[in-house]
Amino acid sequence: MAGDMFGAVNALFSGFAFAGLIYTIAIQRQELQEQQRAISMQTEELTLQRKAIGMQNEELRMQREETTRSTDQLESQRKLLNMQISMTTVNELIKMKNKRIEYIGLEINGNVEKGIRALTALVKRHISINRPITEDAPILQSYYNSFFYILQFIKDSDISAEQKKVLGNLLSMDTGDSEIYIIYSAFANDQHKLGILKEFDFLERYRNIQLNLKVNTFKPSN
Repeated sequence: MAGDMFGAVNALFSGFAFAGLIYTIAIQRQELQEQQRAISMQTEELTLQRKAIGMQNEELRMQREETTRSTDQLESQRKLLNMQISMTTVNELIKMKNKRIEYIGLEINGNVEKGIRALTALVKRHISINRPITEDAPILQSYYNSFFYILQFIKDSDISAEQKKVLGNLLSMDTGDSEIYIIYSAFANDQHKLGILKEFDFLERYRNIQLNLKVNTFKPSN
């Protein structure tokens, strides 16, 4: 009888233990499911954060590109404005140079020549009697100053080398062979001025003038 009761109690406790084990497993399973849901939510949250960061990075990239384009446009506008200002200034300086030429007067055989005709007469006299043209000639001093001021202005302008060449060509087109001949004759020993003349391709013109002199085809006129 006691043995049967002990067996029954033992079976009862075994049942309780088994039920407790089942309950513990169920609780652990539920906790694992909760953890999995939390991990899944964290994963989704991280995915959304990555997408948000990606969108922010893309927006920043587009902003950088737009800023770069705007900067490039502003720089292009600045360069264009500088060129326009420089070209306008050079044109006005060329007018001043030509006005200086108009004031030049030279007496030849009792006749007074003015302007470009005076320069032409000066070159002819220099060639015929080999009379030197000096840089300190009073009648040409103002003209020399104007001419080299234009070249220096172009050289110092905040524009590209190609644009400086364009402005140099603009001056060259408005500078006659007589002017080139006189300038090179007067500043034959001034390396600084010879350098800036060469920089703007006046040396090639002077060489052509010398070549024409050798074959007697030089006509000292504008």
